[in-house]
Amino acid sequence: MIKQILLVLYLLFTMISVSLAQNIQIESIKDMFGKGNPLKLSGGFSANSVLNVGDEQARDPFAYYLNGNINLNIYGQVNLPFSFSLTNSGSSYKLPSSPNRLSLHPSYKWTTGHIGDVSMTFSPYTLSGHMFTGVGVEMNPDGWEIGAMYGRLLKAVEYDETQTSFLPTYKRMGSGFKVAKNSNKYKIGINIFSAKDDKTSLVIQPDSFGITPMENLAGSIQFLVKPVQFIEVGGEYGVSLLTTDLWAPEEERDGLIGIWSGSNVTSTSYHAIRLHMDYVSENSRLGIAYERIDPNYRTLGAYYFTNDIENITFNLYQAFLENKLNVTASVGYERDDLEKTKASTSSRVVGSFSVAAMFSERINANLSYTNFQTHTNVRSVFELLNQENQLDQLDTLNFVQLSQSANLNVNIITKQNEAQLHNLNTNISYQDAANKQGGVFQPGSVSDMMNFSTAYAVSFLKKGITVNGAVNVNNSKLFSGNTLAWGPTMGASSRFFKKKVMVSGSLSYNTISFEGERQNEVCMFRFNSSYSPWERHNITCAYTFQRRSFIQHPSKQSSLITAGYSYSF
Repeated sequence: MIKQILLVLYLLFTMISVSLAQNIQIESIKDMFGKGNPLKLSGGFSANSVLNVGDEQARDPFAYYLNGNINLNIYGQVNLPFSFSLTNSGSSYKLPSSPNRLSLHPSYKWTTGHIGDVSMTFSPYTLSGHMFTGVGVEMNPDGWEIGAMYGRLLKAVEYDETQTSFLPTYKRMGSGFKVAKNSNKYKIGINIFSAKDDKTSLVIQPDSFGITPMENLAGSIQFLVKPVQFIEVGGEYGVSLLTTDLWAPEEERDGLIGIWSGSNVTSTSYHAIRLHMDYVSENSRLGIAYERIDPNYRTLGAYYFTNDIENITFNLYQAFLENKLNVTASVGYERDDLEKTKASTSSRVVGSFSVAAMFSERINANLSYTNFQTHTNVRSVFELLNQENQLDQLDTLNFVQLSQSANLNVNIITKQNEAQLHNLNTNISYQDAANKQGGVFQPGSVSDMMNFSTAYAVSFLKKGITVNGAVNVNNSKLFSGNTLAWGPTMGASSRFFKKKVMVSGSLSYNTISFEGERQNEVCMFRFNSSYSPWERHNITCAYTFQRRSFIQHPSKQSSLITAGYSYSF
């Protein structure tokens, strides 16, 4: 009994001091002891060598690599990894060490706890993935979602003249909770998050860096209802009250700021809203969504915020012919500078369309198209000074970025039986981009690229032999000129002696031309083989030959011979 208690204490200590993040199911802890091997050892070893002939300037003539790793697992909960590496350029090893962040996630039935350095998410408008050192809990009883957290978001860091790249920070504590009720016809939830800096946590106030102690109170309400069959209506409204300087004097304010105890003259309220309505059935989905986020909206519970935006999107999904034909489409419009205060404004339109078709069990195809446009209008103080007529349109300061892409993939099984499988795959993709200013395409900004590839493979299933061939073509048009690259590839692979030996090889050729003139050619041959004499043992050998031809330089050729052995346990 005493030995078991000591073993449990040792296990818990090891989990806290070594584990980066452990998920522990409390109800299964009793089953960990007395069943099976408490310690499990796994790992592997590999030795490889590379002989380089003909290209000593790019790499060493000979190189060797010795690598090994061992992992000790304790009761399936804790891993202690060890590894080493030895090469002709040096050696290194790695031992288990205490990480910078430690966390435990015990769970029992529908309750999960978070202890240590963890993160939680309530809403994109309140607490969203911010790391904190403390405790949290998430509970999912029947029809409910409940969560709470408390901990330190930031630790106090004093200014250090020797480490100027690290800015000082005040100690910041945070807390919050969320509650949501779910049913088949509705969902409604609320969450609140608060954070406050300790303005006495720093000896020297870093005002010169523009860093001041802050306080934040944020919350949001979420809902989803199904008023009638096939219709879903949902949304979220978020508000954030932010005080940017706790040292500032207090001031009587109206509205939400007025009733918030943490407000002063630097306090501001921000708002965000997201709404969507969808028609959902077994084979289709049609929806519209709207989102608006105030300029400068942020909370202390997130690292990054996209704000000062307004967007509306339409989405469509429709399945036809018993899901053999699926169509997906979306289009959206987004703009910023909602309060007309920025020196430049931008808006963009994004549209996409895709079709997936299964003509038969042997033929299927996918087609997709995406269009992206961004409009930017730069305001200048000279616009009003130099504009003779207020009705004049100064479009020379309007920038438009255009890009579109399309892709088509077709896969055909031309023959299939117990002995053979023949497969043909063809892919065509196209992409272009351009910048326009004042309605004129800018020099050097127009580019388009087309890529074509087709491959045919024949597999002899009973013999374990596969033969394939492919052709690749790439055509790129830039302002500097037109570049064309193309070339064929042939290959084969096979397994022998009860699949213990694998042999494969390929031969490829490609050439690159610029404005119709050939620039270089590359011819490459590859051979690979592997042999597994026993389980978990593997011996490999490979040979690569490459020959490059250039217009203004002499041709080069090189060979690489590699050999290796690996073992895992």
